[in-house]
Amino acid sequence: MQKGKLLLIGTGISGERGISLAGLEALRACSKIYAEQYTNLVPRGTLARLEALCGKKIQLLLRESVEGEKELLDAAEGGAVALVVAGDPMIATTHVSLLLAAKKRGIETDVIHASSVLSAAIGESGLQAYKFGKMVTLAYWRDNYKPMSAYDVISENLSRNLHTLLLLDIDEKLGPMKPSAAAEVLLAMEKEGKKKIFTPETKVVLLKGMGWREPTKKYCALSGLAAYDGKEGPAVLIVPSANLHFLELEFVQVML
Repeated sequence: MQKGKLLLIGTGISGERGISLAGLEALRACSKIYAEQYTNLVPRGTLARLEALCGKKIQLLLRESVEGEKELLDAAEGGAVALVVAGDPMIATTHVSLLLAAKKRGIETDVIHASSVLSAAIGESGLQAYKFGKMVTLAYWRDNYKPMSAYDVISENLSRNLHTLLLLDIDEKLGPMKPSAAAEVLLAMEKEGKKKIFTPETKVVLLKGMGWREPTKKYCALSGLAAYDGKEGPAVLIVPSANLHFLELEFVQVML
């Protein structure tokens, strides 16, 4: 027998302006509303403006509370409860786990989708969607943690003439990875991997703050990424395939 309800509601990539009418209506009908902001960044003041739109208080949860699941699931057993998520709720594996846990406790679940940086970045880049290979997160390197998985994915995609979408790490202590830091990690990976993928002159697509009021869209060398560290918003990089279609090449050169 089902009891209670847990809704995951995406706000898209534009802060409170990106939530759908369906999402807003659902928030107004919920008994409790929570939010998390560790899987993605949002423009300053987003939650306060969303509270004004839905007429309800929104409680911001820390990462451990969302991943621990208990607080959310206990609340959902007593009525309709929403978790507000930036972007599309089902991109983060944390939320997949949360829905499964709710189902096991007999709690009804529903997801209201929204725009995602995944589709927005591909669209804004002008690169052909069907030529993207596996995406991967570019993680911070630390003294005792230097993963090469991103480098391996890029190498595999390039061998198949495919583009690679790199999601830049967001760390609770270090914050969102800056474009210059991403360049440093990629060049450090090259020193380890030695597959001749990256040099300081290697060109990539930088997309930062997609959906925000002043997005950054650039096609530039790794050595030039530092110039955009101060721009607002979450960033992604795209490593283009070696052989661009002539329309792809013209778009990145003219439009970015």
